[in-house]
Amino acid sequence: MKRSGNWNWWQKRLVRSGDKGKGVRVSRFRVALLGAALLVAGCARQSSPSTAAPARAGWVDEQRVAHAQAGDWLMNGRTHEQQRFSPLTQITAANVERLGFAWEFRNFIVRGRTRYGIESNPLVVDGVMYFSGPWGTAYAVDAHDGRPLWSFDPHANGNSARTACCGVVNRGLAVWKGKVYVGSLDGFLVALDARSGQERWRVDTIFDHTMPNTITGAPYVAGDNILIGNAGADIGGRGYVSAYEAQSGKLVWRFFAVPGDPAKGPDETPDVTLARKTWSADTRWDMGGGGNAWDSMAYDPQLGLAYIGVGNGGPHPRWVRSPGGGDNLFVSSIVALDAKTGRMKWYYQETPGDSWDFASTQHLMLADIPWQGKTRKVIMQAPKNGMFYVLDRQSGELLKADPYVTVNWNEGVDLKSGRPRMSERADYSQHARIVWPSAAGGHGWQPMAFNPDTGLVYLQTYEAPMRYQLAPLVQPLRGVLNQGEATQFAPFPKEDAAELAGQPQPRFEGRLKAWNPTTGTVAWQSGTLPFVSGGVLATASGLVFQGATDGTISVYDARSGRVLKQLFIGTAIMGAPITYALDGKQYVAVSAGAGGPQGASFGPDVAAFKYENFDRVIAFQLDGGAVPLPPPAQRPPAQPAPPPMPVDAAVTHEGEMLFRTHCQRCHIMGGAFGVYPNLWNLSAGTLAAFEDIVYGGAYREGGMAAFSDMLSKSQVQAIKAFIVNDWNEKARLGAQAGASSQAAYH
Repeated sequence: MKRSGNWNWWQKRLVRSGDKGKGVRVSRFRVALLGAALLVAGCARQSSPSTAAPARAGWVDEQRVAHAQAGDWLMNGRTHEQQRFSPLTQITAANVERLGFAWEFRNFIVRGRTRYGIESNPLVVDGVMYFSGPWGTAYAVDAHDGRPLWSFDPHANGNSARTACCGVVNRGLAVWKGKVYVGSLDGFLVALDARSGQERWRVDTIFDHTMPNTITGAPYVAGDNILIGNAGADIGGRGYVSAYEAQSGKLVWRFFAVPGDPAKGPDETPDVTLARKTWSADTRWDMGGGGNAWDSMAYDPQLGLAYIGVGNGGPHPRWVRSPGGGDNLFVSSIVALDAKTGRMKWYYQETPGDSWDFASTQHLMLADIPWQGKTRKVIMQAPKNGMFYVLDRQSGELLKADPYVTVNWNEGVDLKSGRPRMSERADYSQHARIVWPSAAGGHGWQPMAFNPDTGLVYLQTYEAPMRYQLAPLVQPLRGVLNQGEATQFAPFPKEDAAELAGQPQPRFEGRLKAWNPTTGTVAWQSGTLPFVSGGVLATASGLVFQGATDGTISVYDARSGRVLKQLFIGTAIMGAPITYALDGKQYVAVSAGAGGPQGASFGPDVAAFKYENFDRVIAFQLDGGAVPLPPPAQRPPAQPAPPPMPVDAAVTHEGEMLFRTHCQRCHIMGGAFGVYPNLWNLSAGTLAAFEDIVYGGAYREGGMAAFSDMLSKSQVQAIKAFIVNDWNEKARLGAQAGASSQAAYH
C-alpha cells in the first residue's frame, strides 16, 4: 500500500462549528464530518443540511443515502436508485458558458509504461473524493483542489492481465461506514480505511482458479453486504456474484448465474438446478458457460432486493455452447435476488439463448414513474441488444420493450410472455448474417442518467451492424478468446450483398439520445459523436453532461437537446461525469484516459491520437480557468524491418494462428498506435528479448503476462517468425500486403 497523507488537512476538518472552544481533543482515528456549511442557499434545490450526519470520515449508511444532501455523490449512481441525477442547480443554462477548469489529478500509479485508461467515476463524501484506477488502485483527494490524501495499490498479479478480455481497467469503488471497497484485477475484494487508505481486510473472490475470472467492475452495497461480480465470460469463465459482510469480509452467499459441469459435483443451489433445465445435455461445459456479472448491479433497500445484470454466454454461439438448444439461463438476464440470502426472487431474460454477445451488464436504474395513471416502481435497462426495457422491480413483470437503436435480431417483444419474436436474420448457424446492433451493443457499459423532472433517460448509443459467422472451435484454452465465431464491422464482403438487401445502410456512429421510457420513443438525439462516448450526468437545473473519446465534454439542454457548452480537455473520456458542492460552490468532475476494448488502436477521432494519453481526473467550476491540455502524442520512432527469419511457410502459418488466438485482442495485426506496443515496430533489443518477454514474462509487472503455461518455446518462436516475416512483406509491398485482422476470430 502506497500512502501520501496530509494530516493537517484532515485536522482542519475534524472540529465542527458546534465543537469550537469546547476543548475537544482531535483523534487521529476519528474523523469528524465536514461542517453543515458545505452547501449554501441557492446552490441546491434542497438547501437544508442534515443535522444528524455522522461524524466519521467516509461514513455512508442507509440513512445518509436516503436523505442524501445535494452536494454529495455517495455511490456510483449517486444513490441506490443509480439515476445519476443531481439536485444541484448553481450551474444553469444561463451561466454554463462560464464553466472552466478548477483542478486536476494526474498522480495515478502506472505499472511499466502502459496507461490502460480510466473507466470509473469518482465519489464525493465530506469533501473527500474517492476514485479507482487500472488494476484496482484506489485514491482519495481533497475535492476542493485535488490534493492527494492517500493512494492504494493492491499489487494485482501481472499475469491476470491475460485473463482480462478488455484491459486492466476498473469501473469504480464503494464507500460504506468508514471503509472504501475496491476490487483488484486478480480477483480480490479489498476493504480500506476511508481516512488513511490502510487495508482492513481482503478476500479472494475467485472460487475456482482454473477459471479465468477477474474483477473490472465496482463493488455494490446491498444492506450489510458488499456485492462483487467477476468478468471472464468471453475467455472461458463461469459467472457468479458473491456477497461479503461489509464489516468483516466474511462470505455470506454466492449466486451462480449459469450451471457448472455436472461431472464436477452437484448444483450449488436450487437456482442452478432451475437454470440447468434450459441447457442441453450436450453443452460444452469445458468452455465455462459465461454469464459473468462483470458490471452493473442495483439495490432497493425497501424491497430488500439486489438486482444483477448477467453477461453473455460462452462461447457466444448457442449452436456451439448448447447444441441441443435452450434459453441457457441466466445468460443476458436481469436477476432479482434476496439481498440477505442470495436466493432468486425473479428473473427476466432479455436475450434468450444469446448468440451475439448481447450481455445485460449495462446500467441498471431504479425509478418510481407514472404508469397508466399510477406510480410504478420500475427497473430500467438499455442492454447491448438494442432494446430498452422497463420492468416492475418488485415482481419482474415486463412493462415495455422498445428498440432504441436499429435492431433486426427480433421482430418485437410479446409483452404478455416477455419473449422476443426472433428473426431469421440473426441465425448465423448455417451462413454469415448481418446483425443489428453489433457485438459492441446498442449501448455500452457507460452509465445513463434519468431526470425525474423531464421523465427522460439520457444514454449514449451505438449504431452499427456486424457480420457474424461460425468459425472453427479449437481445443478450449482458459484465458483465450475462443468463441467459435468470426465477427466483422463494415465494410462487408461483396458476397454479403443479399444479406444487406432490405437493411439500413451500414454505419458506424455514436449518439446521445433522450429516451422516453413510458412511450418508448426518442425525445431528441445529438449529432454524430465518436463511436465510443462516455457516460451521462443529469442535473435539476435542466442540464445533461457527457464526455466522449475525442476529449470533448458537451453540455445539453435536457428538454431540447440544444448544445449549451463544450469543453475540450485533450484526453479521451470513457467514464461518466459527476457533480458535487463544497463551501457553496458547485463542481463538475470526470475521469479520463483512453483504453479498454478500444485501446488497441487510437483512431483519428480519439484524443490520444493527437495528445499524450494521461490518466487524469479533472474538475470544473464557474469562472474557472482555461483547461490545460496534454502535450502532443509521442509516437515511437519507426524501426527498420529486421532481416526475415528463414523458416518454413508452415511455421509462419502456425505463428499467425497462434497470434490470432493469443495476441490479437491486445496487439493489432499489422501494427497500430494505441495503448499496447506496436509489434510491427519493435526495436532490435526487444526482438532479441522476445522469448524472455512472451515465454518468461519479463514484463509481467506491466501487464505483459508470461505464456509459458500455454505456449512452448518453439511456438513463441513461430509467433516471432510470423511477425518479422509479415513485417518484411508489408515493408516491401505496402501495409495492405500480408496478414490482416479485418475478420477477428473471437
